Amino acid sequence: MRYLVTSALPYANGPVHFGHIAGAYLPADIFVRYKRLRREEILFICGTDEHGTPITFSAQAEGIAPLAYADRYHEVIKGQFERLAIEFDNFSRTTLPLHHELTQQLFLALLKNGYIFEKIGPALFCPSCKKGLADRFVVGTCYVCGFDRARGDECQKCGTALDALRLADPRCKTCGTPAQKRDTPNWFVDLPKLRPKIDPYLTEAFTRWKESVKGEVNKYWTDLRPWVITRDLDWGVRVPLETEDARGKVFYVWFDAPIGYISSTIEWAEKRGKKDSWRDWWLDRKNTRLIHFIGKDNIVFHTLRWPAVLLGQDEPYLVPHDVPANEFYNLEGAKWSKGEGWYIDFFEFLEKYPADALRWTIARGAPETKDSEFTWKDFQAKVNAELLGNFGNFASRVLKFVKEKLGGNVPQARAPLVEHEAIALAKAQKAHDEIGRELDRYGVRAACERLLEIGAFGNKLLEQREPWKTLKTEPDRCATTLNVAVKILEVLSLSLFPFCPRTAEKLWKQLGLDGKVTDRAWSEPAPDPAGRALGEIEHVFKKVEDEEVAREVAALRARAAERAQKETRVDEPKKPDATSPASPATPGAAKPAAPAPPAKPADGPKGDIAFEDFAKLDIKIAKVLTCAPVAGADKLYQLEIEIEGGAKRTVVSGIRPWYQETDLVGREVVYLANLAPKKIRGAMSQGMILAARTPDGGAILLKPEKTAFPGSKVS
Repeated sequence: MRYLVTSALPYANGPVHFGHIAGAYLPADIFVRYKRLRREEILFICGTDEHGTPITFSAQAEGIAPLAYADRYHEVIKGQFERLAIEFDNFSRTTLPLHHELTQQLFLALLKNGYIFEKIGPALFCPSCKKGLADRFVVGTCYVCGFDRARGDECQKCGTALDALRLADPRCKTCGTPAQKRDTPNWFVDLPKLRPKIDPYLTEAFTRWKESVKGEVNKYWTDLRPWVITRDLDWGVRVPLETEDARGKVFYVWFDAPIGYISSTIEWAEKRGKKDSWRDWWLDRKNTRLIHFIGKDNIVFHTLRWPAVLLGQDEPYLVPHDVPANEFYNLEGAKWSKGEGWYIDFFEFLEKYPADALRWTIARGAPETKDSEFTWKDFQAKVNAELLGNFGNFASRVLKFVKEKLGGNVPQARAPLVEHEAIALAKAQKAHDEIGRELDRYGVRAACERLLEIGAFGNKLLEQREPWKTLKTEPDRCATTLNVAVKILEVLSLSLFPFCPRTAEKLWKQLGLDGKVTDRAWSEPAPDPAGRALGEIEHVFKKVEDEEVAREVAALRARAAERAQKETRVDEPKKPDATSPASPATPGAAKPAAPAPPAKPADGPKGDIAFEDFAKLDIKIAKVLTCAPVAGADKLYQLEIEIEGGAKRTVVSGIRPWYQETDLVGREVVYLANLAPKKIRGAMSQGMILAARTPDGGAILLKPEKTAFPGSKVS
């Protein structure tokens, strides 16, 4: 049986974080490495997902083309996987011409077979931006849980995949204007018509899928509805129809993204000079199993809609055999959020700690059946007690003893095995076999537990037999014990490889073994190590100290606190200049306060304005997301701010002389939302950031005394 393994295509809108790695990438890499040791034929495919509205937003904010933005993060993400030793056979991207062509071909095949239809119906439109709103451009109230800042495609609170048209109070994410419904043409996959193909597939698949996966599928399977797959966007795969209705239409990113698994395989085949060999993997249902490793938020697309697209083709494309979706992996009790400062910089982390330490920590806490989390204390415990205290301690004791006391060559077993030796060796081999059985059913956490047992058996053997004592009193017994210990260490190295490949390779070389770990099959009998010269001995891990943990936790909390609430910037009072006529007579005395400027005249009686006039001002709290200088303007910044429900607006503000860009990103500001848009130096300003003048003519931004949230009304 062959295995075609994929990990969810990471979205090229920023680096991946530990949560992504725990959900879709590390479990897949562990599974693939294990299967290869079993000498099973396997292909591991991935690539970046590079279309859709978030990339459009981000690129627009930076003033660059979406492709340039995707280029950057394709390389960043690819580098992250390389640093973490996650090795794909091909890592592609959905902006390749071959991907666009394949997506269009699959669409046309569905259309020819009667599974696609066009329908003119209501769509959301922003009267302010004067454009149709794809679901990611919409925020509103979730019709499942009532969360009032849900995205148009998914509720961040309950995780439900949403229909933007069914949201209550839909608003434009760009400017916050209430969305209107207008009729527009779109194309739909007719899922109800595909039911005769979908039902038998899901019925059979449910015999092996996880309960959590089946639960998500049932939400949509029982009420199949047509699935709209087109959007009004400039960025994406064009709908390949020569009609007026199709002008300006691209495919919804969730229609084209899974097709990236196939196009990546085609690219892999072309790179090998065997252009059609991809068909051996995708069109052989009898001998190939398709396994999708994903996070739980992607379940419905991979288990229902994507299989429906495949089942509607003329050619017998593989459909997912298994979808071992994982739950969420959080950070210190909260979700990962770069915007909120609640994150760990991936590359900084790997400058300080080995990649295998991170792989092991994530694997031990894999969120297979419920949400789990990364904590610094847990990371410390996993490194110190398990990688160092269990595996490292056993390896060091055995290898140093052989090197220093026995001449550096593995001794021959010169006496029959006693009970402790025979039991330790048998238990280590049994644990190795059980690791395989767990990984066959994607049980990474349970496999880690079995792996720890191997090290524990080895350490216990040394404590029971005390070779440092028998070295002089019973040299044959000592030699036999060390021969057995080396055999157990070899089992450990082989078993460790799927989880910590670089550490396993180091142990392999220290054991004096030729080649690589992968040269030995998972179930291959190992030759007697007697007489083999050990390699150079070195520590594979170092202890994580309490001070490091305290420093990392403090840095995390400080970064989050800074993002949540920056103190109002107040200039240090200037020291009085004794030579200045305006300086006070007493050195160090404070300058007298300047008289308050007269109030501006008002139209109301006695210089006052009516409450109704004040009530017209829509003043809210906003959060600065990005900040960039306006070209050719010394005093202007162009800010992207979040106003409420994830909606964003662009504001041009003349505060550049008093604030650095880094001072602004992440801070809360007071924002006048209903000021008429105005074009300033080529940029459209959609409102005003409020600031106060200082006595010296400077400016300070207003902000709430306590942390608020974007959209909080000022009244």
